[in-house]
Amino acid sequence: MKRICLIAAGIAAALPFAARAQDTSGALEEVVVTAQRREQSLQEVPISITAFSGEQLEKLNMKSATGYLAVTPNVSFTEDGQSGARGISIAMRGVNNLVSGENAFVNSVGIYLDEFSIASVPNGVANPFLPDMERVEVLRGPQGTYFGRNSLGGALNLTSRAPTDKLEGQVTLGGAKYANAGNMYSFDGVLNVPVSGAFRMRLVGSYENSSGLVKNINPSGQHDSGHDYTNLRLRAVWEPSDRTKLGTTLIYSKENQGTDENVPSGVLDLDTVDTFGFQPGIAFDPGTGFWPDNQNKLSHDLNESNKLDTKIGIVNFAQGISDSLTFKAVGGIIDSTQERFFDQDLIGNLDLLKRTNRYDGKSWSVEARLESRSSAVDWVVGGLYAKDQQEQFNDVAVSSNPTATLTDAVHGTVGFLPPFPDGLGLALNTKNFEVKSYAVFADTTWHVTDKLQILAGARYTKDDVLNARTSYGLRPNLGPPDPVCTAGFFQCFLNFPRPDSSGQRSFSDVAPRLGLRYAWSENGSLYVTASKGYKAGGTSTGNNTNAPGAPSFTVPYEAETLRNYEVGVKMESANHRVRFNASMFVLKWKDLQLEAFRFLTPGDLSSNFEQTINVPDAQAKGVELEFLAKPGDHVTFGGSLGYLNSEMTSDTVAEITGGFRVNLKGLVIPKSPKVTANFFTEYRWDGGHAPWLRGEYVHRGSIYSDVEAVANQQTLGPSPNQGLTRVVPADEFPYKVPEYDVFNLRGGFSFGQATCGLYIENAFDTVYYTGTQENFGLSGIRLRPHPRTYGLNVSVKF
Repeated sequence: MKRICLIAAGIAAALPFAARAQDTSGALEEVVVTAQRREQSLQEVPISITAFSGEQLEKLNMKSATGYLAVTPNVSFTEDGQSGARGISIAMRGVNNLVSGENAFVNSVGIYLDEFSIASVPNGVANPFLPDMERVEVLRGPQGTYFGRNSLGGALNLTSRAPTDKLEGQVTLGGAKYANAGNMYSFDGVLNVPVSGAFRMRLVGSYENSSGLVKNINPSGQHDSGHDYTNLRLRAVWEPSDRTKLGTTLIYSKENQGTDENVPSGVLDLDTVDTFGFQPGIAFDPGTGFWPDNQNKLSHDLNESNKLDTKIGIVNFAQGISDSLTFKAVGGIIDSTQERFFDQDLIGNLDLLKRTNRYDGKSWSVEARLESRSSAVDWVVGGLYAKDQQEQFNDVAVSSNPTATLTDAVHGTVGFLPPFPDGLGLALNTKNFEVKSYAVFADTTWHVTDKLQILAGARYTKDDVLNARTSYGLRPNLGPPDPVCTAGFFQCFLNFPRPDSSGQRSFSDVAPRLGLRYAWSENGSLYVTASKGYKAGGTSTGNNTNAPGAPSFTVPYEAETLRNYEVGVKMESANHRVRFNASMFVLKWKDLQLEAFRFLTPGDLSSNFEQTINVPDAQAKGVELEFLAKPGDHVTFGGSLGYLNSEMTSDTVAEITGGFRVNLKGLVIPKSPKVTANFFTEYRWDGGHAPWLRGEYVHRGSIYSDVEAVANQQTLGPSPNQGLTRVVPADEFPYKVPEYDVFNLRGGFSFGQATCGLYIENAFDTVYYTGTQENFGLSGIRLRPHPRTYGLNVSVKF
């Protein structure tokens, strides 16, 4: 409540300037967005949007989506850790990918780069690099009419900077020091080349090298969580005439990282207890200690790695047919591969398990639309075809010493595995996913009067969804047809393929949008909208080893739909020195998709089953406030406040690991913080060097990351399958992610064509983590630290 009052006080402080400010020379800059696929002022678009210019991203050191999402109301994220330091999962107004298994395939939040969807990638959620961007827009609420694919809860609309008609460039060198951890060095370069009057190119390159946040104390494993990133982007534009424009964006990025960037919590998840079957269900200390005492150490045996290579190609075409009519087309392809090698037991000098993953993803789409703009009516009609594919190889295998034991005062001496052969797959499978999408859409804005607009639109979508899986069991080699094994009973175990399990289903939906916008003056407007979001269903697949004659196990699940009812105001006052935007909304879900993980055969890793269930009804309601004020030429302050109250309202039971059956009725939707807030104040001095200083405050409310976390109080007793228990502290650590407050300091100055920026992020070294999705292992659920960071960036333009 104190934090809510703090932001409300900031809003109240901004409003008096409406009565006394007269000078327009210090007005706030107009914010231009493309949320409706055309350039418009932010204040004219009847959508709840937070926008960041390219200059803001650079000035505020926002190199990842976590930077701008942290200061956006009613948006949250978790950093899952198993797809590199940039791996994230995003939720908007509680709408998110509810995943407890490997990763999500059909996302709930759209991510668009230069109008092309990049949401379907093998590491779950795309997190493109951000040097030399034009802007980033965070659109909240269903965006089905204009964006469609993967935009059930909202969309990130990213636009790279277009080439100009000047020969110019920029070089930026950066460095950072993490408290009690490693260092980071970076380089960004931009070169703009006007090849001719009609053809222009802009080349962007960046490189980052870091020794990471976490050290490995085991000398036989990967030394640290350090990484090196390489990113190249080429954007070219050819305009042979005033009405014809052809553009392309080409991107290549390579991300290499060592061990995961997380540390043990000391609290075991259900999966670990059910797999190893030891009591009491208390984690083993690998010699590092546990969170929060340990913020920078882990102990792993293996030479771990996490690699992600991504290639993106986008083509944009626009042809003016008349002064008011334009044909546009967007096509692109994304090809991405993630490879991961990991010490799955999480205990140094206990080489039990190793994990290997390879995810290959391809996605391509073609969209064409016809747009008309006039003083009376704006309209757009179009169609889209898209195909997303993903292939997964997952292998949790026996490592070099399966018979190793652990001894401590709590457990005594514990052994975990029989003397299986090195490399035997305990959880070995391949998965194939494919979605083919067809859509047609239309949207219109009728300018009834100069002040009143009526909006109407709809998108029809048809999705064909395929999910196929091959799992491998394990058995002793007893002779023919296999060669006779004489190495001993357990040493003779091998993997064998079970019958394929697959499901293919089709879904269709019509998602409308209706709205009204009334501008009571040039500087203020009210909007009311009702919109629908949609995400395709599918089939959960697995292999039931306990059912003779029925080895294939498939369970269908339905499409998820969401209705959003929203009212909002957008206004500027005090001669454009104060900007205030607010919205209130109600969300109603039908068949909310939620993934529950379990073993079809208790304790048998090879029978792991990721079942997506439908929660028939869920709801959320909330408020979003954003304000920005410039009371004088030297001071700017602003911030935002989000309030979200979510609940699953159906009497729905989900079966999860251990045989627990949890009732979801009355529980909050995962990744739904009740309060999100931020506030900043910036002071800029006069003078040629224009020095500036900025203080920032960010608050994130408490969340649960997934179904195991949100239902953890229902799984404290003995498990139905094996009678096993694990210990969870009274405060629900780490399942209930605590609320946290972060303070940042930034400053800078310029000299000629050069600028220098300095920052201290997490200035008070707040101990916090964002989620609990890295779970399995003997030292407990893993958590990502966020130490105080000191940094410096120097840029030179030419």
